[in-house]
Amino acid sequence: CFYAPASDLLKPVIPWKPLLRIEDHVTNLVLDGDDVYMLTYQGAPNYKIIKSNLKHFSVADAEVVVPEGKDHISNLDRSRDYLFLSYSDGINSRVKTYDIHTDSLASVKLPMTADGELYSYDVRSNDGLIELTSWNQPHARFDYNADTKEIKESTFNVKADFPGINDLVVVETQAPSYDGTMVPLSIIYNKDVKLNGNASCLIRGYGAYGMSITPSFSIMTLALLNKGIIVAIAHPRGGGEKGEAWYKAGYKTTKPNTWKDFIACAQYLIKNKYTSASRLIGMGTSAGGITIGRAITSRPDLFGAAIDNVGCSNTMRLENTPNGPVNIPEFGTVKDSVESRALYEMDALHHVKEGVKYPAVICVCGMHDPRVAPWQPAKFAAALQNATASGKPVFLAVNYNDGHFTEDKSVTFKNFANMFAFSLWQTGNTHFQLKE
Repeated sequence: CFYAPASDLLKPVIPWKPLLRIEDHVTNLVLDGDDVYMLTYQGAPNYKIIKSNLKHFSVADAEVVVPEGKDHISNLDRSRDYLFLSYSDGINSRVKTYDIHTDSLASVKLPMTADGELYSYDVRSNDGLIELTSWNQPHARFDYNADTKEIKESTFNVKADFPGINDLVVVETQAPSYDGTMVPLSIIYNKDVKLNGNASCLIRGYGAYGMSITPSFSIMTLALLNKGIIVAIAHPRGGGEKGEAWYKAGYKTTKPNTWKDFIACAQYLIKNKYTSASRLIGMGTSAGGITIGRAITSRPDLFGAAIDNVGCSNTMRLENTPNGPVNIPEFGTVKDSVESRALYEMDALHHVKEGVKYPAVICVCGMHDPRVAPWQPAKFAAALQNATASGKPVFLAVNYNDGHFTEDKSVTFKNFANMFAFSLWQTGNTHFQLKE
């Protein structure tokens, strides 16, 4: 990031000065005149807000105006007189305002428990827009005035009534992992489902790039829930649910924590009678292919079926793909001895063993996928087909009109319908058994 005086922007040579570097660990900034407010994780894994002036700018000597807290600061925005701060506990959000004239911090009471953020409409007013969504409620928008503290339904809010949403139960809990770390686990189900171990359950997880799977409403998920299927979302290390430290605890050499946390969440669901191993479906997409691939090669007994959706399944060869070099900072390189061993450990293909009773598996690839080459899930499928001793099918589904994903809903819905129908068939769900 570079800066220059506005008065110099029409000169033949603009005297740009460097403002921020990658190593400053600043992820967002807003301006108030010459004052720069920055969101950073430098020395603060849960993030803090620091301030410096352009006339004597220094990140190292910047003033801390909002210190790091228990929840991490997920976004920074600015109105006329306030900073708008969005916080996350890893799943749901809180919102605060910071008065830039009085240096006072105040909490905003949100209309619902959900994931969301507070945005400023304009730096000339103190009006803001609160956007919220949850596992069981569609996207909602509210207007907020920082002067009056008033919250009301926004004119931009679009109401939609979906069948079944009032019957949904949401449980936010934590599962103990192998090393005692408590892993956030979100569970959604219809209130009429009996928790006796007989329900079908789909658990999905990601755990990479510091990205969080935060609550969001999905009509595709609702279709499963309305069929009595429990949907669970694991939040393993490698994601961003608990800040920068959580991310780095599932990264390169620490990557095994990601699938071990996922396994811990699967065990929690079985132990607490949400489902049983024969009825549990594990799912991972893209970098989540590492998560599901290593989960089923480590603990094939925990899953009745698995979905490897455009999954990275052969990390030892990842950097040989078009998208591979840019992923070296995330997963590592085979040119480094330590990182190469880490890549081998997270490579699902290389952990397939002959004679093991693997669950039913569907591997999905897009023929025009620029992110995960189609031969990655294809090699994994072939290895499982040759090795498994369970007698359960291993399918490879190739989407010839697809890349890593598509905005064509007819393609998307057919694709996921295939994955879910296959998995529910193989785990004995009565709605999805083949007819004579």
